[in-house]
Amino acid sequence: MPSSTPLSPETCARLTRRGVLTLPALAGAGAVLSGCGMLKKGGSASSGKSSGAASPRAVATATGPHGGVMLEAEWKGAPLSVEVGPAAVNGKYAVVRLVFTTTSDDKVSLFQPFGSTYRPGTMVAIRMLSLDKGLVYRELDEEVRHLYDDVEKNKPREVFPVFLAPPEGVDVVDLFLPYVGVATGVPVLKDTEADFLVDDVLSKAKLDESEAGPFKIETMSLAADDSSDTKQDEKSTTVTVAGDVTFATDSDQLSAQADSVLATVVEQIKKFPSGGELTITGHTDDVADDAHNQDLSERRAKAVSERLKKLTDLSAWKESVSGKGESSPRVPNDTDERRQINRRVEITLTPSKAAESSASPSASEAPSSATVPDPAGPVGKGPEGVDVKVSGKTMHMTIDHVVRVGGYLTGKVVLTSSEAVSMPVAPFALPGKMMEMRGLSGVWYVSSLTILSGGLRYLEADYAYPNGNRVPLANNFVYSLEPGTSQSLPVVWPDVGEDSITIDMPAGEYLYTKERVVARLTDIPVVNA
Repeated sequence: MPSSTPLSPETCARLTRRGVLTLPALAGAGAVLSGCGMLKKGGSASSGKSSGAASPRAVATATGPHGGVMLEAEWKGAPLSVEVGPAAVNGKYAVVRLVFTTTSDDKVSLFQPFGSTYRPGTMVAIRMLSLDKGLVYRELDEEVRHLYDDVEKNKPREVFPVFLAPPEGVDVVDLFLPYVGVATGVPVLKDTEADFLVDDVLSKAKLDESEAGPFKIETMSLAADDSSDTKQDEKSTTVTVAGDVTFATDSDQLSAQADSVLATVVEQIKKFPSGGELTITGHTDDVADDAHNQDLSERRAKAVSERLKKLTDLSAWKESVSGKGESSPRVPNDTDERRQINRRVEITLTPSKAAESSASPSASEAPSSATVPDPAGPVGKGPEGVDVKVSGKTMHMTIDHVVRVGGYLTGKVVLTSSEAVSMPVAPFALPGKMMEMRGLSGVWYVSSLTILSGGLRYLEADYAYPNGNRVPLANNFVYSLEPGTSQSLPVVWPDVGEDSITIDMPAGEYLYTKERVVARLTDIPVVNA
C-alpha cells in the first residue's frame, strides 16, 4: 500500500482538511498521518475509544495512489480494494474515479453490486453524498459497458460514475458504495487538477438527469413505547403523538402519560428560541361518521395546544390548530393496527432560523416514560458479533465501529457464513408497521438496522424522490453467501450524540415473510472523521 510512501504536500493538504479516518476501520491511518508529519513514531491516529476486533477483511486505509480514499471489502469470496476519488468537477457535473483491485487468482465480476434490480450492470446504486450539507446525489450514467470487464489480479479496473456537481465551496464529498462501505472525505478537485480526462468520460456517458437530485437526507426516530415518532427534513420537524397513548378512548381528555409523550415536542421546541410556525393537526380513523371524527380531531388538537402552552413558552411561535378527521389517513384504514396508526396528533415545527439547532440528538429527546425494549434476539458486542439464522443457516454478524461525520454516523455490518446461505432481502427489512410509518414500500432495501438510544429507535437515514418513493441509505439487496465468504452492508444513520451505540434489528412480521433477522449489537465505538 502507498501509505508507507512519503506523501506530496498537495495530498497532505487534502487529507488534513477533513481527516483520514475512513470506514470501516482505522488501520493504516497512522502510517498516512506520519507521512504528512502529523504523528510521531508510536503515535495514534485517533483519540477515540478502541474499536476492538476488526471485521473480516474490512480494514480501510486512508489514501491511494491517486489521492482518493481506500476501502477494503470482499465480494463473492474475493478480496476487493477500492480507491474512491478524487471527484473532479467539470461545469455542472462531478466525475468520481473508482479504481478496483484484487489479490484473488479468480476474476471478480462487478456486474451485480452497483446496479439495481431494474438496471443491472449500471452504477446507479452508487450514491455521492455531502454529509456536511445533508445531500444525496444519484449516479447519472445509464451505460452498462463500464462493468462488463471483470477485475483481475494485479490489473486495476477503473470506472467513472457521474453526478451533478456539489455546491461551490464544497471541497470534500462522501461516496456510498453498496457491499463495500462509505468513503468519507473524498477530495473535490477542478477537472484541470485531475489526472484523468473528465471531458472524455462525459462525452461517452449516457446521462439521465430525470432524478439527479440533490435530495435532502431525512431522518426518523420512533419512541420505543410507540407513543410518538419524529421526522426531520430540510425545513421542518414533525412529531406525531399516538392518539391511543395521549388520550382516553374516543375523548379529548389527556391521559396520565400525555406529558411524557409531549416531552418529545417540548425538546424540539426548545431547540429553536427564535420560534417560527407551529402547526398542530388532529387525525382520527374511519370508525365513526365524518362529523364526529372531524369534531374529535379538532378537540384533540386544541387539547394538545393548551397543554403545550403550560409545558413550555410558545410566545415566539405562530400557532395554527386544526383537525382533519378521517380525511388524511397515514395508512389505509383496513386493519385495527392501521387504524391505530391513523389516530394521532401531528405537531409540525417550521423554525424561522433552522440553523439554531446544530446539536446532535441526545437521549433527552426521548419521552421520559420510554424505556429501551428488551432484546428479542441474540445479543453481542458489535466488534465480537452475534450468530443469526436465515432459512435455518447460521451467519455471524459484526460491526467494528461507526464514523461520525456531518451530523450522521456511517458504518457497515459484515455478514460471514460458514455454510451456503440463500439470502432473500426480506429478512433484513423493517417490520410492517415501522415500514408503513416511514413510508417505505417493497423489500429491496436492508432497512432494519436501527439504533437504540435513550428510549428512541432511530431508523436509517433516507431520502425521497419527487414521486414519493423513499430510499434508505443502505444496500438495496442481500446476496447469497458461500461457505467462508463475507458480505458488507453499509449504512448511514442520524447521529445520536453518544460515544458508543447499540444497533437493534427489531422483531415483528413483514408482509412478505415471517422470517426476519432479529439481533442486537452493543458497545459499538463512535470515532470522528
